[in-house]
Formats: sequence, C-alpha cells, structure tokens
Amino acid sequence: MTPFPSRDDVAMELIIKECGGEHDFPELNVLEPTGTETDPDGRAVNVRRDPCRRCGTVRITRWHPPDPTAASQLIAVIGTHERPEPGDVPGVAERALQMTDDEYAAALARRGFPGGVPSGFAPDRRTTATPQRLDLTVRVRAGQFALVDRGGSLGEIIPVPPHAESAGELIDAVPGAALLWAPVHDGDLPLTVLISPADPGPDRSYPRIAELSCRFHTGYVTLHELAGRALDLPPLPAGHGDYRLRFHTAGTRGLLQIWNRPRTGPRVIA
Repeated sequence: MTPFPSRDDVAMELIIKECGGEHDFPELNVLEPTGTETDPDGRAVNVRRDPCRRCGTVRITRWHPPDPTAASQLIAVIGTHERPEPGDVPGVAERALQMTDDEYAAALARRGFPGGVPSGFAPDRRTTATPQRLDLTVRVRAGQFALVDRGGSLGEIIPVPPHAESAGELIDAVPGAALLWAPVHDGDLPLTVLISPADPGPDRSYPRIAELSCRFHTGYVTLHELAGRALDLPPLPAGHGDYRLRFHTAGTRGLLQIWNRPRTGPRVIA
C-alpha cells in the first residue's frame, strides 16, 4: 500500500521535477571509486556515486579495476541514475515548510487524494511545536521494547523482518514500527523520550548512539512493552510522515529522540 504523501514527499517530487534531466553533477575527470561491489561472476567492481547538486539524484558509475599486469587495456564504464532518499534532496525540508495548504491540497488531489489529509491524522505543527520530554520507566523483556503506529501490532517488527533497516545493534525498523534494543535483558529501564520538531543533537554522555528513519502513517505512536503496557505518546510534531529515531544507551538507562526529518540512511554515531 502506498503511504499517504507527506509535505516532505511532495517537496521532494517538486524539486526533482524542476531539476528535470539537466542534472548538476560534478565533473568526472578521473575514475576514482567511492566504494566497491562484486559482480555476478565474483569479480570486484569499482563504484563511484555522485549526487546532483540541485535535486540529489545519484549518478552511479561502475567499472572493473584495470589489470596491473597488462601493458594497455580498454576500461568499460557503465553509468546509471538512482533516485535519492528524501533527506538527501537539497533544500527539501525548507521547501516543505514554504509549501502553502493550497499547494499541498493540489498535490494530494493530483495523487488521487482529493479529500486532503484524513481527519484521523495528527496535525502538522512543525512551525509551532515545542520539544516535549517524557521521563518513563519501561519494562523490558528479552532486551526489547517497541515504538509502533497507534493501533498497530508488534507482529510488524517482531520477529524482525528480513527487509527491516538496522542501525547497529540498537534499532531495527520497518514502516510503522521500530524495535529498540535495551541495555538490560529483563527489568525496568529508565527511559527519557524527547519529541522535537528539529534535531536536538546527540547526547554524547551516552557511549552507544545510533539512529535511523521510520515512517509513521498517522502521526500517532505508541511505546509498547513486549509483555506489558502500551503507552501512547503525544502526537508527533509534523503529523504523518518520516521521522528520525536516535537511541542512546548507557549502563541501565536510555534516551530516545524523535524528530521530523525526510528519510535518509541509518547511522551509528558511537
């Protein structure tokens, strides 16, 4: 099922459309790889990834490394384009903030949603929301607890599906659900939850920190204990859409930061 478009989704599409096919890629004067892959025959392949400076579309260049024993040889270079993650599109967050309600409604109608945002979704308050801090005690079982769409099921993330994204050994996530790995196996975990309209920055007093993106479909979420309570959290500040989850652990305590940010890749900070 296609997720209901957020303002960030619409802003991304507008930026890519305006860029068109005239991408602003860096000059490719020298074949210097940014990574490597393995082809179906088991041979190493050099890979270079260059994002467009206007829309984030990635130009991917692939070639086999030259044979150091050959006097001369021809190098075949293959180029393709890859759609960027929303958070890697330059200016996407600013464009979403500048979008008027009429522009957003028109974009939703073009996508087949003439009725606008459903009434059961949390409101978009990213320009007015203030950070909210909750000091909780979570009953951990098997080293786990979860954050899921309100009304959602733990079965969406437990057991962790093969397609889930992971950030180190601290968070696994699929759309609508995230599994958090606590520093205690069974027992009570003092947990601070900080819900913010902007990145609060990592708390470096914690030795283990990782983050990833998770899409919440209505903007309402619940903190689930595996064999206990379901704690409804305050509405997320930007309503439905992509959020960044940054989980910190130290000894027997934890800090979970949640803020609106267009989707990008997982990251282990410490």
